[in-house]
Amino acid sequence: MPTHSPAEEGQQPTATLPISFDRKFRPWRYSIGHSELKLRSIDSDAAHDFIEVTFYGVVGMRLKTVYRPLSISLAEPAETDEMLKFSEVRESQSSRVRCLALKSDSGNGLVACLSYSIWSHPRDKDGESLGLPHPESVLILRG
Repeated sequence: MPTHSPAEEGQQPTATLPISFDRKFRPWRYSIGHSELKLRSIDSDAAHDFIEVTFYGVVGMRLKTVYRPLSISLAEPAETDEMLKFSEVRESQSSRVRCLALKSDSGNGLVACLSYSIWSHPRDKDGESLGLPHPESVLILRG
């Protein structure tokens, strides 16, 4: 079950799928114990914020090392079937799993998960990510 930071309370998403970002992203962290995958924008020219995409309850993934630009949408039915089969998701559980397509000029990927969130987080004064929930973080999308 995903946990949410205090900054999330009361915030409503400001976008819907499909969603695109003209930034460079890469896989940032994968936690096996929590089945949680994070992608993070790594553009050094984005001075004031970074975007973090978190997938919760990940049951399968096929990833590239870099996405630029990044577009996230629901996977096509054939991609969904392929990912569910690859991930060995039982048919009785398949309705709970969301298959998301990660599309980019640098290649495509897929993530099969239970839910996801996309946040914009401010950078600290040195331009590095805070790595902690921040009151100025903005929820872009949750599903």
